[in-house]
Amino acid sequence: MSGFLGVGGGMVYIPVADYFLSRAGMSGDMLVKGILANSLFTIFFSGSMSSYQQYKMGNFYPKQILHTALPGMATALITAWLIKNGTWYAKPQFNYVFATMLLIIVVRMFGKKPVNKPNESESKPMYYSLTGLAAGIITSLSGLGGGVVMTPVFTDLMHLNIRKATSIANGVIPLFALVLGIYNLLDQPKTYISQWQLGYIVFPVVLPLIAATFLFAPFGVKVAQKTSPTIIRFVFATFASLMLIKLLYEIFTH
Repeated sequence: MSGFLGVGGGMVYIPVADYFLSRAGMSGDMLVKGILANSLFTIFFSGSMSSYQQYKMGNFYPKQILHTALPGMATALITAWLIKNGTWYAKPQFNYVFATMLLIIVVRMFGKKPVNKPNESESKPMYYSLTGLAAGIITSLSGLGGGVVMTPVFTDLMHLNIRKATSIANGVIPLFALVLGIYNLLDQPKTYISQWQLGYIVFPVVLPLIAATFLFAPFGVKVAQKTSPTIIRFVFATFASLMLIKLLYEIFTH
């Protein structure tokens, strides 16, 4: 999903991290911090692999990546600091933010037809920077890596070809995840749930995900290059819909 959709893999990692960390003893605001930290740590590797594969295939845009990433890295760190130094962002709040983001994605992807003639001229750097600012905040709040914001904005508002959009998103995501990953590694949780834990990063959870990422992220990129934009949008929206249904079930049952 990371290579195919340019979303960093967070839509897979978050429910996995939630399942294992909650059963290992994390709860409350600590559980949210653990989910975000472990998802983003793994996203660094999935995003890096996907971006490298894009580079090998000649579909790489370093200027656009930097224009988007640098402002977003700042807002991501500020938001992560606010989460760390408070108890205001517990599991219910996290679920609401995550569900809202997924709902926006589903509506945009299912409700808007793909642009028939993508914009071939280069958009202003300011547009990439503004997208990065918002994506950085959403990355820290949702743990999704920012691709769920960037890809729809690039395609629907800036009218980029979806392959170019996913390539830029794949390049930005590991930069967001890198600064947040280092931040979370240096953090000190109140309690530890594993002897193989550094900061909020629980290695028995993230290492199997990282290993699988190295095997399958390049495959996702190759498939995306051979798939029509309409199908990519449909898969994106369908996957987000399944996640949204699961999340709404959790919200209403609790």
